[in-house]
Amino acid sequence: MENTLDFTIRLKDGSSTKRSVSVKRIFLARHCDRDIEATRAILDAKRAEGYSAHGNPSICRKSRYLVTNEDVVEVQGPQTSGEVEIAAIMDRNEVLISAGSDHCDRTLETMWTAALGKIYDTAKIKQMAPAVVAREAWKYDDVLDHWDQLILRSSITVDGRRIPYQEFKLAELVSLDHHLTNHPELGEDGSILFAGSGNILSTVPSNVYQGQPSIQGLVFPSDFNFELEDQVLRRKIVHSYTVLSIEKPRSISL
Repeated sequence: MENTLDFTIRLKDGSSTKRSVSVKRIFLARHCDRDIEATRAILDAKRAEGYSAHGNPSICRKSRYLVTNEDVVEVQGPQTSGEVEIAAIMDRNEVLISAGSDHCDRTLETMWTAALGKIYDTAKIKQMAPAVVAREAWKYDDVLDHWDQLILRSSITVDGRRIPYQEFKLAELVSLDHHLTNHPELGEDGSILFAGSGNILSTVPSNVYQGQPSIQGLVFPSDFNFELEDQVLRRKIVHSYTVLSIEKPRSISL
């Protein structure tokens, strides 16, 4: 199965080149807060509640046909959401950096089945929706010396009003080098790693999805807008997409 994404590579001198990348593998990083011990305590608490939980930070897989840089994605039902991340693209023996969103189906967030038992943050929530990456990218070497200063942001539209959803510096997450060192397979050409996300802003209205234990009655936005800002080199990567639910509300297919 072929999945080729086209990128514009913006160099730090202001010039640009075009490149097509043949996607071979998609990797997703989970629970990537740089305070590894604090995150481990959260996961241990879930284990104490009877859930199976992966370690931290960890890597899971997603089918390569599910990554896109289009501006519309289709999902099974409306209870889905995005989260802004660094997308690291391995191509021609170098690393390219862009912004992305690992869109997830939140109806499966805390899964419990007779076959599998209780699973916390199952990879299946990621497999049920596309991942989106912006159409522009930078060279990793151009930002490596100020990596922690890069800023990721996202926003959503609620009741016709655009509201900030996330904003954090990469200093809050484990580094890309951490992932590449501990998982050498990530460096193979054709791999794309979505390298982890940050917390939801406290200013987001309480009726909007932001990781609540119950999703009953919550608002799930039908758009997601995200950006990566480099204040040192004074540039941004920006992308937006619309979320199209293919099932009607209260459909028996959900």
